[in-house]
Amino acid sequence: MPKYIEVTHQGERKCLAHWAKHAGVKYQTLLARLRKGWSFQQAISTPPQPMGVASRTHGRSGTKEHVAWLAMKRRCSDHRRHNAHRYIGRGITVCSEWQHDFEAFLSHVGPAPTARHSLGRIDNNRGYEPGNVRWETATQQARNRG
Repeated sequence: MPKYIEVTHQGERKCLAHWAKHAGVKYQTLLARLRKGWSFQQAISTPPQPMGVASRTHGRSGTKEHVAWLAMKRRCSDHRRHNAHRYIGRGITVCSEWQHDFEAFLSHVGPAPTARHSLGRIDNNRGYEPGNVRWETATQQARNRG
């Protein structure tokens, strides 16, 4: 997204660089937040992290659970994906609680029982939300298509 892209927010149309400056957020930070799937409102209203403060980490990057969380979010936000029509096109979303909080997601679904399990939705017409997500085998997922 170049700096000259205009964004309309609360009835005002301004370039992305202007919104970043207005919000007191670095342009690159705003751009990174939007690319991660943050809503525009959240991207400009979240204060920047103070210098010298280490980002909070869960220590589980690269694990099956973390990779599944990232893939889940990507399926519901990346319009360029070949299967976007199966998720975005059907209105399948990730609940706001899990959108930016891996630990909240993990506390609901728990660790994968085995390496062969993958993330699945109990009701395929609902989104990724507490009570509708579980670890499933390939057989379970095949039965749940519809």
